[in-house]
Amino acid sequence: MTGSKTLDSSVISVVVPLYNEKENVPVFVERIERVFSRLGCKWELVFALDPSTDGTREAILKLMDNGYPIRLIHFSRRFGKPLSLLAGLEYSTGDACVIIDVDLQDPPELIEAMVDKWLQGFEVVIAQRRSRRGEHYLYLKSAELFYKILNRFSEVHVPENSGDFRMLDARVVREICRFRERHGFLRGITAAVGFSTTVVTFDREPRLAGKTQIPLRGAVNIALDGIIPFSRVPVRMVFLMGSALSALALAGTLVWIVSGLLKGFSSQWPILLLGLLSLCISALTLTALGIIGEYVLRTYEEARDRPRYIVDEVVEARTIPRRRTPDEAGRGCANRRPK
Repeated sequence: MTGSKTLDSSVISVVVPLYNEKENVPVFVERIERVFSRLGCKWELVFALDPSTDGTREAILKLMDNGYPIRLIHFSRRFGKPLSLLAGLEYSTGDACVIIDVDLQDPPELIEAMVDKWLQGFEVVIAQRRSRRGEHYLYLKSAELFYKILNRFSEVHVPENSGDFRMLDARVVREICRFRERHGFLRGITAAVGFSTTVVTFDREPRLAGKTQIPLRGAVNIALDGIIPFSRVPVRMVFLMGSALSALALAGTLVWIVSGLLKGFSSQWPILLLGLLSLCISALTLTALGIIGEYVLRTYEEARDRPRYIVDEVVEARTIPRRRTPDEAGRGCANRRPK
């Protein structure tokens, strides 16, 4: 596959969702600058910042004063990583967009290999982890199980051991921004959009500083958001389980009748059988209500049609290679004057 793109005339956007990452930001920006110095192309950093308490915003503004091409998207409250990613994509202006975390577990140097694949003509380049140092064994096994369940039930295929670290052509970004779902599961949305896709592999490093900003509850929400919106299988499984349990109840009844006719009816084991069937029915009912509730909840969230995120301010450095027009910048947010 050959492509017609050239770096000389291209701008690469780097979208970075973050929250309380003051210690990581300066080192991250320096490594990003070295990468694009070697590539020799124009670039911009789009920081999508949930309101932080550790001075992350001030650290970013200081880097902008030092001349780095940064666009800061500051939200009115914490909306979480999935929606921050989508907001960053909507505010990017590049011919291609790289999505990466600021904690340096995903090496910025891999962007060079991703750009090479993009220049060859691939419109989606996904970074796939060969190994994941510094992460708990149970977490890794849980992630492995999640991808197996996701790809078993989902209507789209998501490469295993891949996170949000990826490069997207501007055409792909435009199509992703047309998706208005509020779950914000970028891995699934990217797969649903399609286009020519390839994978580059890497070894994931431990965090440079700090700890993960995604709690256990957030990880569970991301897992559900990855499965529920992209599959009808859970609801159909409820129907199949109900059918199987009905068949089991019918078979048990027939066995009881036949056994009673041949050996005489007992007053004990049918009660035990009835108790077990009641337990199974109760468990199935609660499971079914939970699964259906997940779909109803997401339908309710979509029906309310609330904004997916609210931007408090947008700050652009004067070194940004492509300025946003007033129409593009005025997405219901109060914009700060460019620095």
